[in-house]
Amino acid sequence: MQQKTYDIIKSIVTVCTVAMFFSCQVEKKSDQGYRDLDDVPIAEGYELNLKYTDSGQLIAILKTPSVLDYSNKSFAYFEFPKGIILDIIDKEGKISVVKADYAISYKETGIIDMRGNVDIQTADSTHLKAKQLYWDQSINWVFTDQKYTSYLPDGTVNEADGFDANQDFTILNSRINDGVMFIEE
Repeated sequence: MQQKTYDIIKSIVTVCTVAMFFSCQVEKKSDQGYRDLDDVPIAEGYELNLKYTDSGQLIAILKTPSVLDYSNKSFAYFEFPKGIILDIIDKEGKISVVKADYAISYKETGIIDMRGNVDIQTADSTHLKAKQLYWDQSINWVFTDQKYTSYLPDGTVNEADGFDANQDFTILNSRINDGVMFIEE
């Protein structure tokens, strides 16, 4: 009878030990830094030079050291962790250049979030610098709630705490402004 009780206890201890071993093993794997498949991009690209056309006419050139494609997520996006240089070409062939240290483009909304040393040089020599800038491609509108500085071709300098504008900067709504403006008498 004692031997039978001893065998039962030994079996229970063995089952518990094996169960603990396997449960610890599974948890240990997750602690080793394995990434969930949802966190991994579906594709990666390096040293890209993408050209966008509309009805056969070149309208933009995007250059970037790297892009990560997260179109496998429910809210799909492209991430540009090392920045972008975007040349926007108007109907007359004039080029405006947008630069940023980092960008993320959301496929569903058409909004591009640019961050870090955002620098825009328009075809008419207007120059804008900001920490962050959003571009809504669906309505061709640019905006930020961060501080920015703009330099106009006539020498006007404007510093403000945010703005929204059409992408051609022919309409500009600026908030809390401070600057120098030259006015003819």
